[in-house]
Order: sequence, then C-alpha cells, then structure tokens
Amino acid sequence: MADENDKPLALLIPGLDGTGKLYYRQMSRLSKAYRAQPWEFYPRGFFELSDLIEEIAGITEAEKPGSILMVAESFGGLIGLQFALNYPERLRRLVLINTFPYYRRQARIRLACLLAGLLNKRAVRVFKDSIVNRTLASEGILPQDRAQYLDIIKGVYLPAYCRRLQLIRDVDLRSRLKEIRVPTWIFASGRDKLVPSMTEARLMAAAIPDSRLYEFPRAGHALLLTPGFDLAGYLSHDFQ
Repeated sequence: MADENDKPLALLIPGLDGTGKLYYRQMSRLSKAYRAQPWEFYPRGFFELSDLIEEIAGITEAEKPGSILMVAESFGGLIGLQFALNYPERLRRLVLINTFPYYRRQARIRLACLLAGLLNKRAVRVFKDSIVNRTLASEGILPQDRAQYLDIIKGVYLPAYCRRLQLIRDVDLRSRLKEIRVPTWIFASGRDKLVPSMTEARLMAAAIPDSRLYEFPRAGHALLLTPGFDLAGYLSHDFQ
C-alpha cells in the first residue's frame, strides 16, 4: 500500500459555512485515493477574496506542481476559480459544484447581506433552520444528514459568514473564465433553490476551454449530501 503522503492532495473548499465539514459524506471514499483535506477558513470578520486565495496558497506551496485536485462548492467556487487563475501550475484539476462566477440574483443577495446580522438572535436562527430543514427534505436529503447539516452550521462564525455573503454580492469573474487553463469539471443540480446551477454551469462550461459538465436534474443544492452521489466515483481515474 502506498504511503499516505504519496497520495495527491484533494483540497475541499467549503461554501458559505466556511468549515469544510459538509464534505463528511464524501470523505471515506475520497480518502482511499487522496489526502482529502476539507479546508476551514480562519475565523476573522473582514477579508477580501485575495486573502482567502493566499490563505490556501500558503498551505499548498509545498505540493508537487500540477498535482492538486481542488473541489469547490457554492461560495467556494469563487475561490476555486480565482485560485485557478492565480496558481494554475499547482492544480491537476478543478471541480466546481453548484456554483457561479457571479451571483445574478442581486436583490436576493443584497437582502441576505442586510439580514444576516440578525442570525445572532435565537428566534431568527430557529426560523432560518426550519426553512433550511424543509428545503433539504424537499431535495431528498435524509433526516440524519439534515440534522448533521444543522448541527454544523450552528458553529459557523457569524462575522465571517456575513463577509462571505458580501463577497458573493461583489465578486464577478465572468470575464476571466476564458483565461482558465486548468481542466475543470462542473457539477450542477436541477432543483437547486439557492443558485441557478444549471444555467451557471452551462455558461461556465461554454467559457472555460477545458471543461466537462455533469448535470443532476433531480438533485438540489446540497449535492454532497444527496443519497447515491459519490464524488470519488467520478474522480476515480483522475490521477491514473
């Protein structure tokens, strides 16, 4: 058996939660072929997208050139795209899951930015959790995974969460997609209620020169928690 350190790094970039813990359902299978590392961002209240990129750059600089598999979901896709632009020589492949280069629903995200600070009030959190639970249930997420999801997001550092919403509002990478030279796989769900994932995925696939699109018409935004979805299965030949 190969030494664990000989495996290529699979760096798993989180969405709005910022914890990386929502990759838990995929870890066992991914760890057979990779050093699977869910990334948790440093808990700080203000940062730019460039700060998050450099945070990741610092922990990947010792990796073999062209060896890293970067998986990025939702908000994390902005980080994955920008990292591929800044450090293409480090990546073997970029995988984007239910994400976007620009969040077009500006009225919605501006409202979310305004209301996010109220999540420090218990009644608001309970109301939000009830909506999230119903949404996940409608996407076919199992009860135990819905419970674990809600448990994970309880620990999210609120100032950083609010700042990530602001970055979603402000960042626009559409004009730079054609510059990405890293092989890119794009996964999109048809029942995503948070992101128009199918639309965004098709636009990204058309703009990124070396890209491949996978569509899941019956899945929702939480594709990583969807029963039967096996990320490692799609990646099984990636480093062979």
